[in-house]
Amino acid sequence: MNENEQIEKIGNTDSLELLKQLKEQAFESSDVHLALAMGRPVEEIEAWFSGAEQIDEDAEMKIHGIAKERLSV
Repeated sequence: MNENEQIEKIGNTDSLELLKQLKEQAFESSDVHLALAMGRPVEEIEAWFSGAEQIDEDAEMKIHGIAKERLSV
């Protein structure tokens, strides 16, 4: 694994942890509510949580933006 891949993996892990916090604290632990806020299909949210798909850059930006609003991060 090269340095860029390691950085991407760390970023994805951080985003996934933040996404979990958002889901639990701001969206009543609901994938549906989280998906609506993210503007993504529920299936994609579920795939991120299961590890079947990586969180893309656009989603990472959205996650961090929503977290700043909803979690005071």
